[in-house]
Parts: sequence; structure tokens; C-alpha cells
Amino acid sequence: MQPARRLVRIAALALVIPLTACQGAPSSPHLITIAKPARAGEALIQGELAVVRGCVVVKGPRRNSTVLFDPGVTLLPSVEGLHDPHSGNDIPFGQRISGGGGFLRENAKGWPISDIERFYGVTIPAACPKDDIMRLRNMEVLEG
Repeated sequence: MQPARRLVRIAALALVIPLTACQGAPSSPHLITIAKPARAGEALIQGELAVVRGCVVVKGPRRNSTVLFDPGVTLLPSVEGLHDPHSGNDIPFGQRISGGGGFLRENAKGWPISDIERFYGVTIPAACPKDDIMRLRNMEVLEG
């Protein structure tokens, strides 16, 4: 092999190996559960339960909403959805769901983020949508 070609291959490997090492295993979705039961409206919430940038959201017709769940809601062992002990349902990500709840912030109006975090005892990660934040409970998968 010619020395120039060998140098090019070594340089290419030097770039590929660190990039591959940085990828690592994907992290689990960030599930935000409130510290204690608290009311937040009685609206019927519908949308697709999804993970966007590591945050569990409800996809709406216009934008994604960060969700605050009741205590006890957990990720399924497969990390492909949630278990809601209040409704007894397993909710896979990517499914359309309905549940009770309410918006704490909508279109960047409503409670300040600091008030939401303090009142509910949560920290909303920087990557999660902050213009729309909702409480959601008693989830069910919508058929069809």
C-alpha cells in the first residue's frame, strides 16, 4: 500500500472512532412526575404521546406540550411507553391518547416556569418545550 493512502485511511479511522464512541446508547425518556397529587383542570386532553428530544410530550395539532404526570406514573420496562396506575393502562409512545388534565401554560401564557416547578416540585429540563405545559392523568389509548 502506498504511504499516502495508508495515511488517509489512518486519518479517516482517527475521525470515525471518536464519533462512534460519542454516540453511546440512547438515554431513557425524561418522565416528569409531580411530587404530590394536585389538581390542574378538568379538560379532556387528546393527542399523541411521544418522546421529543428526550422529553415525554403530547403532540397537538400546532405544537408539542410538556406533560407533568401524577405520582406513580412510570416508564414501562421496555422504555417504549408509560404505565398509568390510576387508569391501570399501559400507554405506548406513538399512540393517540385521551386523559383528564389542564394546561398550566399555553402559547407561553399562564404560570411562570419557576412557579410551576416550585408548586409541583419538579424541574423541567432545558430541552423540553416550555411554551405549552400540561397536567395529564387517567390516560387511555384512543382506538382508531
